[in-house]
Amino acid sequence: MGSTTLPCTYEPAEGFTQQTLIWSLERDGSSSAIFWRDDSGDHVLLSQFRDRASVPKHSPGDASLLIEHLEIPDSGHYTCQVTWRSKNNSLVTKEVTTMVKVVKGKPSNYVLPLCIQADPQSLQEKQRWWNSL
Repeated sequence: MGSTTLPCTYEPAEGFTQQTLIWSLERDGSSSAIFWRDDSGDHVLLSQFRDRASVPKHSPGDASLLIEHLEIPDSGHYTCQVTWRSKNNSLVTKEVTTMVKVVKGKPSNYVLPLCIQADPQSLQEKQRWWNSL
C-alpha cells in the first residue's frame, strides 16, 4: 500500500544538543511511543511499526517520520516531541501533532493518507473536521 511522511522540522540552534526525539501515536483514547531516538540510537517500540517506520539519521533539523506500507489501523494522532539541552543544562522541547486517517478508496483499494498538522490550540477544531470524514 502507500506511504507517508509526517513532518517535524526545526532550525538547529547553536549551543543546543538534541537529547531525545519521540514519536507517539494516540488512538482510541490511549497513547503509545512508537519511535525513540537518544544517545543509544533509534528504537522502534511498537512491533506493528518495525520495518515500516523511520526518521532521517543525519539530517539536522529534520525529525519527520516515514511510515511505509500504510494500514487502516495506522490512523490516529501522531506527536513529534524533540528535546534539546542548552550549554547551561536547561531543556527546551518542541511538540507537533499531525492527524492521519488512512481510508480505502473504492476503485482500486488504494490507501489515501490524510495528514493535518495542528498546533495544540487548534486540535479540537481539527478533531471535529476529522470526525466528519
